[in-house]
Amino acid sequence: MSIINRFLLLLLSLTGIALSGAVLAAAVQVLPENVWLKQLHFALAQKETLAICVVALLICLKLLLAVFSRKQSEPSTSKGEYVIDAGPKGEVRVALEAMRSLADRMAREVHGVRDANVRIKAKNPKEGAARLSLDVDLTVGREADVSEDVPVNIVVSEVSDVQPEKKHRVV
Repeated sequence: MSIINRFLLLLLSLTGIALSGAVLAAAVQVLPENVWLKQLHFALAQKETLAICVVALLICLKLLLAVFSRKQSEPSTSKGEYVIDAGPKGEVRVALEAMRSLADRMAREVHGVRDANVRIKAKNPKEGAARLSLDVDLTVGREADVSEDVPVNIVVSEVSDVQPEKKHRVV
């Protein structure tokens, strides 16, 4: 939810609280009936009341549409997301951020590539293993030898669970 929608929801909630408090005070007769009835008749005769009601209605409709809208936004990968691959030597966990970082670094090392934007998605179908989708948007210079559509096939030949040596900190 955007900050504007949150602010509008705050205003609408505060208005609802004030209105509920006024109705509750009238119901338990904390306010005498002739006082709030005179104020209600006066408020209903004003043009500003109509304008406030229209604005409140528009805010309510905007927030209602915000609840039911579905945006195709960038799927964010948190640091905890990983893919598990079970091999003959056991399970290997590979973080999605590590795969994105590796693809980004490799794309930037190609001659002629000026900028790279890498997005990776992991889908876990009900049957079978997880599927990965890697989207790479490249900005290349004139020196790059690239045709319009470049088909790319990625083949994973080996997955290893060897961990790099830990560097000890010298104090």
